[in-house]
Amino acid sequence: MRGRLKGIFSRKAEQLEKDDDLYKTRKVPYKKDDMRLLEKLMKSYLLGKKNSGGSRFGGSSGGGWTNEKDQRVMFKTSHSDSLQVHQKYLKTYMPQEEKEQVIEKPELFGTPENEYNEHIDGFHHKCIISPENQDVDLQLLSKEFIKRIEALTGYELYWRGAIHTDTPHRHAHLCINGKDKNGKTVWFPPEMIRTTMRETLSYVATQMVGERTEREIEAARRGMTTSMRWTKLDVEFEKLGEKISQRNLPPELQGRLAHLEEIGLADKSEKYWSLKKDWKDVLVSTGRYNTFFAEWQKSGGKLELYSGGAVSGVVESVVTFDKDEAWNDALIVKDGERLVYVPIWQLQKQNIVGKKVKISGGDRALSRQLKDKDIHVVDDTKQQNYKKRM
Repeated sequence: MRGRLKGIFSRKAEQLEKDDDLYKTRKVPYKKDDMRLLEKLMKSYLLGKKNSGGSRFGGSSGGGWTNEKDQRVMFKTSHSDSLQVHQKYLKTYMPQEEKEQVIEKPELFGTPENEYNEHIDGFHHKCIISPENQDVDLQLLSKEFIKRIEALTGYELYWRGAIHTDTPHRHAHLCINGKDKNGKTVWFPPEMIRTTMRETLSYVATQMVGERTEREIEAARRGMTTSMRWTKLDVEFEKLGEKISQRNLPPELQGRLAHLEEIGLADKSEKYWSLKKDWKDVLVSTGRYNTFFAEWQKSGGKLELYSGGAVSGVVESVVTFDKDEAWNDALIVKDGERLVYVPIWQLQKQNIVGKKVKISGGDRALSRQLKDKDIHVVDDTKQQNYKKRM
């Protein structure tokens, strides 16, 4: 890997592809041999899924890296079939028009605006790309990502991108039209999202800024001790059992346990650490829905994540996400003795707090949110009047 990475940006100009972008940045050289692993992944997917239908995938940030020195890039994606949502995302969310604190609004790039709008479809994909290394050129990374995904899938994509800098971690948003330039429906299977897309981003980012240094790797490990999601350190705790001896425990594991104790997910005795019964559920849920933990704390540890089936109860509160960075709202529903956190895809119903609702979502994958139509407000007045007449 080092040999291939060395000197990438010192090559002669004639060896690089002609840059027809509006900004002057050299492209990362595209070499088919370098994508051999990714092509094999795609071929294995196509062979295994060619004749299967499969359900549409709501979003993913999964996957993993085989080399610790490869650059890490967080990738999340979701989709919608609403033209109104599609248009608003492009005109409002991506350029941050509703964020008054953002003085210099992002300029969108990718497919020219007029060309994109001429072919806009209700179905579309929304992506977030956030590299660990903030020296990565996000616009170049986005363009290379699209180029390589097109090469792997055969799509010719209409897409728009924007870079957001109003958070501590710079990141890019991409919007990909649901129909490509040949009229094909653009669909990315879960396996491709979890592996190929993330590996592609990691590969390109590593070419751009080089491999992670030991200092960067160590900093990431330190950051893992205070992470509010399920981490590799937590996997180690699962192997150690319910009681974890304090003797000969590596510093990073000690730091992680101290953090879990601080947030109420672990207890410390004289010789042992013990983890709370629902510690894994809380971390996994918080990793998927970034407001879950705050709501879990408010409930005194009684909140659970909705996992499918019917829920009937009173809405205690509505959680509204920043739709620029996430794509769902949530309801906190009191169902008997249960207090349930129900993720909802862009809640439209108004003044729902205090009302009784019935939710019929069927079997629900944890990566998906219910839709507004799955929430049925119960009209108690009609029922009470009916009983009086009887």
